[in-house]
Amino acid sequence: MMNFDPAAMSAQIMRSYIDDTLPLEEMLYVKGKVAIVTGGTSGLGFCVAQRLCQGGAKVVIAGTTEVKGEAAIKLLKEKNYEVTFCKTDVRKEEEVKHLVDFTAETYGSVDILVTCGGSWSFAHVYDMPEEEFMKTIDINLTGAFRCAKHVSKYMVENKVQGKIVLVSSNCAYVSQPVFGGYAHYVASKGGVVAMTQELAKELKRFGIMVNTVAPGGMKTPGALTNGPVRTLPPEKQMELGQELMVAGVDGIPTADSVAIVIYGMCTRMADGVTGECIVADGGMMRNIVSFQPAVAQYPPAE
Repeated sequence: MMNFDPAAMSAQIMRSYIDDTLPLEEMLYVKGKVAIVTGGTSGLGFCVAQRLCQGGAKVVIAGTTEVKGEAAIKLLKEKNYEVTFCKTDVRKEEEVKHLVDFTAETYGSVDILVTCGGSWSFAHVYDMPEEEFMKTIDINLTGAFRCAKHVSKYMVENKVQGKIVLVSSNCAYVSQPVFGGYAHYVASKGGVVAMTQELAKELKRFGIMVNTVAPGGMKTPGALTNGPVRTLPPEKQMELGQELMVAGVDGIPTADSVAIVIYGMCTRMADGVTGECIVADGGMMRNIVSFQPAVAQYPPAE
């Protein structure tokens, strides 16, 4: 019987660490990859598209407005990035399928999906129009499902070991704002977190990693323009607007600070992560703050 030599075995294992280590550049960059970014015409999606282009990927940005798409493409092409626009409404399955086909035909593959397209507004549950609730679910949750469905189908059929990153929100874990008004948005984004785990379970055997990144508030065009549901009576809109103005904040993260996290989840640095939700809100969910905002009584005490 041969003698077991622990030192030799240890040396062999240590040697395998070195032999199996990929170059750091290959881990950090996405050169030669092809990415789809929904909602890529502005805000977080635009920042994600820019980072993926910077990392060497060819990117198709998708959105519902051609004017915004052309403007975004023009800006990115000024940096000589390889990027194009595909008009897509994620509420329509045939358009999502076309997006995937268009990407594969244009750039030869689909290796990365990031779903930044989203919709939100504010209304208390007792005032919430059902059509507003259903629209938000259809875009934020079912739209993410449609994208994941057709991208994963392409990846499985073409043996692409890709990355799918669905964008959720920290509101899936913490109630906000002051007195709510987010039931439809929370339902959609909480659903994304739950769906991610199931998709990761289904797709890991094909080498496809599925994760979620959950931002908090960000400085985006949408954050500056979205408000109470427009079909609410004016007095209800005013009341909700006053509530939204009460909340003090520690500081609002930039969209790029979240985009960098999403980018990382698209690289080989995240090869060992799937089914997870990475909360990228600067500590907001954990009440980790750099200063404590003043808290006032609201509504004012009588």
